[in-house]
Amino acid sequence: MMNHRYRLYGLRVDSFLPCPDLADGDGPADVEIRQGHVADDLPDATKRGVLFQAAPGRFRLAIDGVARYLVTEGREIIIDPAEGADEASVRVFLLGSAIGALLHQRGFLPLHASAVEASGRAIAFTGVSGRGKSTLAAAFSRAGYRVLADDVCAVKIGADGVPRAFPAYPGLRLWADAIRKLDIDPEGLTRARPLLQKSILPTGRALEQHPLPLSHVYLLSTSNQDRLELEPVEGMRKLRVLTDNTYRRQFLEGLGDKQDHFRLCVAVSRCAKVTQVIRPGAGFKLDELQRLIEADFTGVELPV
Repeated sequence: MMNHRYRLYGLRVDSFLPCPDLADGDGPADVEIRQGHVADDLPDATKRGVLFQAAPGRFRLAIDGVARYLVTEGREIIIDPAEGADEASVRVFLLGSAIGALLHQRGFLPLHASAVEASGRAIAFTGVSGRGKSTLAAAFSRAGYRVLADDVCAVKIGADGVPRAFPAYPGLRLWADAIRKLDIDPEGLTRARPLLQKSILPTGRALEQHPLPLSHVYLLSTSNQDRLELEPVEGMRKLRVLTDNTYRRQFLEGLGDKQDHFRLCVAVSRCAKVTQVIRPGAGFKLDELQRLIEADFTGVELPV
């Protein structure tokens, strides 16, 4: 079986599993994804969850009916597919929790965020699931902005102390209600998984893998009031937004890199502007919200 070469978050990936959304890559691999046996247990696990086990340098994920995954030292992912599992489902958990664990192992700060590029900078949208991160990124894509990441925005601190976000893949995973909000024709969109009401919206050509300075992080939240509001986040609350919205934060205790994670969050908090976005819980007001955030990071005043 011929392996596939890709680029993801600035890493060169060699994979037995085809991942057509990823950018093509070449050269020696930083990460090898191969098929093999994954045991029923991780004996040295220091943290055990419902679906995962974690130890320093090692992470095991088990999804019934899909696959088992073993992530080692940020360099290798072994996938043990379940009998009859479809490739799309195996790929979803690979590019989600398994890659999330690998990013932690490699010293990235993986934010639970979607991100777009604006004037050579990365703009991230974070918040708990269901707040509209991917929907907002799709609105910016429709307005001409390049999508950098969907759901996982991988950040590293450069030698100059500047946090930079690494591009993922050119596509957004959208629920059916988001597709309706965006007035997108669902015909022709590919399902992220066969039994999941979530489709993949292509957002352009494969991304160049150059990291971009992370200048703004927007925390999406809702209220019972019919208004849109931007509220700057400062001090320790700013740091808490970053720690609380780290992708798969529950893995950290077992992986043993909580102190490194805290230092990464401190470095980002020193450089990036963090803003809470408050929108009505009963209505997205998507176009108005997109324009309000765009005006904020471009410094343009909206007409009263």
